[in-house]
Amino acid sequence: MDRRQFLIRAGLAAGQLALPRFFDRALAFVENHGEPLLELPRNSERELIASYQEDGVYWIIDGLMPKEIPPVITWREYFQNLERWTETLPDLMESWEVASHQLDQPMNEWTWEDHWCRVLSPNALAWDYLCELDLGPQFGKHQGAQGEIRFIDGPCPGNDSRWVEVDDLLSISLLQNRLNELGENTSLAINDSPF
Repeated sequence: MDRRQFLIRAGLAAGQLALPRFFDRALAFVENHGEPLLELPRNSERELIASYQEDGVYWIIDGLMPKEIPPVITWREYFQNLERWTETLPDLMESWEVASHQLDQPMNEWTWEDHWCRVLSPNALAWDYLCELDLGPQFGKHQGAQGEIRFIDGPCPGNDSRWVEVDDLLSISLLQNRLNELGENTSLAINDSPF
């Protein structure tokens, strides 16, 4: 698990009025309204969803979660997806022991489910996107940091799922603010029902 916090910046540019720090405004907003302060970009190119799970935990997902895992794909489709990161088609066929006449047959259901959960699901897409960004320092490593975001990668044996989670509305506010600081043109929306 990778735990990070958001840096709280108080610096002022020359000639600017002293406005309350975003952290102070976000904290007051959460306390007064019971929802995160989300200053969204005007024309978002991507929308992430903070989906409530239980006990105050929100998963950050990239798109709505389907009620079921999509139908199994063929070995050819699976290998085309893998080719982006690994070997060529002949090498993949050899390592998976798939003959050319099997390429257009449905792949193994367990392998497909594992691949979908780890790579193609909305929670995995959000993990890939957010993990690459400079969201802040490791948890507890910087005095001027607040909130928390956790990157979960394979939480237990037999489960290779990946997801991103936050524990509170303030952390959702701080995540949106950090995305804005990075110029990501990504907005966060709240979904109060799990999946």
